[in-house]
Amino acid sequence: MVNAKSKSLRWITFFIVCLFSCKVAKNRNQEIESAMHYYDHLIKKLDADSIALLYAPDGNLGDIAIGRDSIRNFLASFKNVEVLSQVSTTSSISFVKDTALQKGTYIQKDIVANKDTITVTGEYTAKWVWLKKEGWRIKQMNTKPAN
Repeated sequence: MVNAKSKSLRWITFFIVCLFSCKVAKNRNQEIESAMHYYDHLIKKLDADSIALLYAPDGNLGDIAIGRDSIRNFLASFKNVEVLSQVSTTSSISFVKDTALQKGTYIQKDIVANKDTITVTGEYTAKWVWLKKEGWRIKQMNTKPAN
């Protein structure tokens, strides 16, 4: 009888741990999804200052810009571009401790020099890190245009 109670208790504990783990993973996934949607929003506004602050202090935008000031300066150079839409779709998110690796696709529509409309599509990989005082920040963003 003690054995049956012990077995039942182990199964109940296992079940509770599984439920808690699934909820925590779902919440962490949602945090990354929300952060990426906010990134999309800032790209649409082409808000170079806010975008740069979404990166870790030593974060990098591919091989183009490293560090917040460099990212801010690079993005501020797009004076003749108006972003009409920016949509990213996540295909996977994986976590290792305080780091998340997010992969997906993006579609961006722009007007260049007030006359030409272009659509850029591709894949992205975002490496997010948790900073205690700032929350999720991009450590590295790489994109691979499809066209």
